[in-house]
Amino acid sequence: MTFVIGLTLGGFFSKYFAKKGENLATKEDITEITSKIETVKHEYASQLESVKAELSAKLTTYGFRYEKEYEVLSELTAVLVELRDASTSLRPVFDFHDPNMTKDEIKQERLKRFFDSRKNLYLIRERKRPFYPDDIYQAILSIENIAHKESIGYQYKDPFEKGSFLAYWEEAEKNQKEITASVENALMKVRDRVTTWEVLYNY
Repeated sequence: MTFVIGLTLGGFFSKYFAKKGENLATKEDITEITSKIETVKHEYASQLESVKAELSAKLTTYGFRYEKEYEVLSELTAVLVELRDASTSLRPVFDFHDPNMTKDEIKQERLKRFFDSRKNLYLIRERKRPFYPDDIYQAILSIENIAHKESIGYQYKDPFEKGSFLAYWEEAEKNQKEITASVENALMKVRDRVTTWEVLYNY
């Protein structure tokens, strides 16, 4: 009887300790996996901090460049708007002017404003060219070409010349729309450039 009980208990304890070993192994596996996860998380956090530190260093290095480029873009924006307004004021659809001025005086005044604004744009465009993107430079050239065409039309064409009245004003309207759209395109490029810098600078 004692022998039978011993065999029974022996089998029970063998299974018990075997099962206990499986449970211990499972816990050890979980501990190992958890440890690996924590190690990976730590490595990822370290890499992230390293990237942030590198970006911060670059932003510090290029911070001065950002500020200078921002100043240039601000100057360009101001002269672009002035050229747009001067160009579209050459042959406005609704014309308001000093009644005491002659037609020639009005023309000379408008052309002077146009030429002054174009000269100011040219000086900033060329002198500051190394400090802003080429796509903005090319956009400015496009604006100047259209604006020049409008100034020629205003300076040398006569709306009251026989058979040219309608064509004169159609050309003026077409040029003004192109000038406005081209300036808006350039301003969008400036805005995108500033936004890109701000995103990096505030990262």
